[in-house]
Amino acid sequence: MDGPALAALAKALEGFAGRILDYALVLAAIGTVTMALLELLKAVGRARYVFNRRMVERWLGADPAVRREFLDLAAGGAAGAQALYDQPGEKLLGQMQAAVNVALDFPGVFPAYYGFLTAGAPTVGAEADDQRWKRFAPRIVEPVPPEGASREQFEADSRQSSQARARLGHLVTRRLDVFQTRLEYTWARLNQAVAVVGGGLLLYYLLPVAGGAGEVPWTTRLALAVVGGLVAPFAKDVVNALTCLRVRR
Repeated sequence: MDGPALAALAKALEGFAGRILDYALVLAAIGTVTMALLELLKAVGRARYVFNRRMVERWLGADPAVRREFLDLAAGGAAGAQALYDQPGEKLLGQMQAAVNVALDFPGVFPAYYGFLTAGAPTVGAEADDQRWKRFAPRIVEPVPPEGASREQFEADSRQSSQARARLGHLVTRRLDVFQTRLEYTWARLNQAVAVVGGGLLLYYLLPVAGGAGEVPWTTRLALAVVGGLVAPFAKDVVNALTCLRVRR
């Protein structure tokens, strides 16, 4: 391709990129305004608190004893529920993990929450892991029997129970990881859906202002609003890429 053709192609490309950049700038502004309004509504409406509480209570089930013991361990009682749920997912899961550790270490003190966490535990030998550990856990503070058959039995029981405790720990950790994955995924999808819908609505009502009232048919406005709402959250990346293209040019 000769020089004039390359120059013409570059000029056409620059003009095309400039037009796309104009549209992308508008959509990026729409996306920025929408996200700012979304954060404001989340803060004022306490959306994170409502969402986290609903997700955790759905995970715990309907047993009031399980919920009560969970709040005792994770939030110091029902009075601390607001502070527990109204925080980011990472901090919430940190408190939940601490509550899990205490419940597993003291199954007799928190039987309802321990039973919920270890439901479906595997059976190794003649006894299920959750029952074996629950039976042996109080004996940890007891003195080791003197030499003899009772000492050998205690040590064998201690080894088996420690292995059961390790298996329970892995089981509960995986369940908590699954809950964290579901929590973060659902929260991100909800935020994305609200941002797309909000951006589309904002663009729908701004189009008549930009083109003059009555000049844009409502069907066209609706189609542009749907497309703009879908693209608005990602328009910043488009703007950055096209800006770099123009700078290199």
